[in-house]
Amino acid sequence: MSFARIVLLTLLLMLLGGNSFTSTRQRETIDVVFCLDLSGSTNGLIDDVRERMWEIINQVNSYRPAPEFRIGVVGFSRPSFGAKNSYVKVLQDLTSDFDLLAHELYNLKPSIEKGDQMVGEALKVSIRKMDWSENKNGLKVIYLIGNGMVNMGMSNYRDACELAVKEGITINTVYCRTRNNTEKELPGWREIARLAGGEQYDIRIHKRTPLVMTSADRAEFRELAANLSATYLYFGRNGRERYKMMAAIDQHAMASNEMTYESRVFYKISDRYQFHQQSWDLIDYMKAGSLQPELIEMQFLADSLKFTSPDKVISVAQGLKQKRSKTIVDLRRHLPYDRQAIINRMLEDRAIDKADIFERVIINSLNSHASDKGFSTGANASIEFRR
Repeated sequence: MSFARIVLLTLLLMLLGGNSFTSTRQRETIDVVFCLDLSGSTNGLIDDVRERMWEIINQVNSYRPAPEFRIGVVGFSRPSFGAKNSYVKVLQDLTSDFDLLAHELYNLKPSIEKGDQMVGEALKVSIRKMDWSENKNGLKVIYLIGNGMVNMGMSNYRDACELAVKEGITINTVYCRTRNNTEKELPGWREIARLAGGEQYDIRIHKRTPLVMTSADRAEFRELAANLSATYLYFGRNGRERYKMMAAIDQHAMASNEMTYESRVFYKISDRYQFHQQSWDLIDYMKAGSLQPELIEMQFLADSLKFTSPDKVISVAQGLKQKRSKTIVDLRRHLPYDRQAIINRMLEDRAIDKADIFERVIINSLNSHASDKGFSTGANASIEFRR
């Protein structure tokens, strides 16, 4: 039996057994779809989404009870998406694999020259072609983000709003103030929110939250973050690609700014990332169960290991497992458990207008929706870690 099949069998047994995986199946669900206008009038929006998504993810992961959180993305208004599709494309179905989500977003060009905005069709795709949770009590939200007139194309946005209400999906509209047509365009965006039980917000693209860091020693923090990444030991047919994906996302976050990089690393040391890479990381696989030498497919390992022995691989993996645990403990001196609460309090103390900043709008909106569903979203909530 191949190592990959053993992995799948092990995970299946975990799901059927009484371990921690079954608890995630019982969590309340929060599904969020970002329906993004990627036309020329909103150039830069995709950068805001890519850079600030870790703040949004970390905030929702701080809710209590801990939700099963998924994000999906639909793009519209790009010629490359095809006229026969009304220039609409599912960029990522709803998923809790946020590395995969980030990977897909970074594959997009940040800007284009023009684009036709078919809002009604974009909303219908967001409703019909996404794998929404079947949990009737779950939170289901679409954030329609962009600008322009909402009545272009053959699909009626009012029909889409009616469909959303029928499916228990709330639509919030987020209007990007990038041009002088606001008074003409905004009424349609307000109507969509009203018809679909949501709220209408405004943002300004590339308006940034002041940087709030919890690490006092940037050099030590970066060294520890690099040490953490070095503890990943890929295996299996897709292991190398997944490792490269993780490393590339880390580099993108680092290139953005210090706060984005902190947020990315904070996510990586949480329980929502640790212990959940068993399909490609030998360290996480070992945490889930024992690793038998005869099951290791040597040809899929890194070059430094594929020509050694299975016993050598296990020995290396055990050493990296210990190193990862120690590195995470050291990183928590820089990224405390209540980091999200610290950031929220520090931002509240600063006399800045946060009403039109992308991630603050989304975070405050989700806090409100989640509170209505019975989640605790208070300032003292912190990310759930395995202690």
